[in-house]
Amino acid sequence: MLVQNQQDCNLLIRQILHNQPHVLLASGKQEASIAESYRQAKSAMGILLALKPSAQTIHFEEAEFLVKLSHAELTDTLNTTIKLEDTADLLETLRSFINHNCSVSHTSEALNIHRNTLQYRLKRIESLTGKDPRNLLQLFELTYGLLALYK
Repeated sequence: MLVQNQQDCNLLIRQILHNQPHVLLASGKQEASIAESYRQAKSAMGILLALKPSAQTIHFEEAEFLVKLSHAELTDTLNTTIKLEDTADLLETLRSFINHNCSVSHTSEALNIHRNTLQYRLKRIESLTGKDPRNLLQLFELTYGLLALYK
């Protein structure tokens, strides 16, 4: 839907979320070209689907860096995160770990699992991908891999 100003956009988002509580929404910036704004919204939706934060809405302005990162060709090697696609619990664990800023207590609480179970899952992610999510730089690689899956 095309909305010209931010106030109307925010009102429309609230109305949609009220009527459809499980819907995901993305918006682009106001551009001269509707196609460009749509492309931005679609790219922002990719970020929402990749990382699955607790928010149901995303604006391109909030995710512009992540959109650009997801489209960057940073490596020639096969995406290591693709190895987690068959293990939904590990993908959910990785996303939650990212969204909870690597906090073991917050992540285990959000997933409703014991801290030891979370540690086990993080080790499984490392064994499958070769990247340790508890290492900041390797977590960045895993995050890039998630984003690249949904670009």
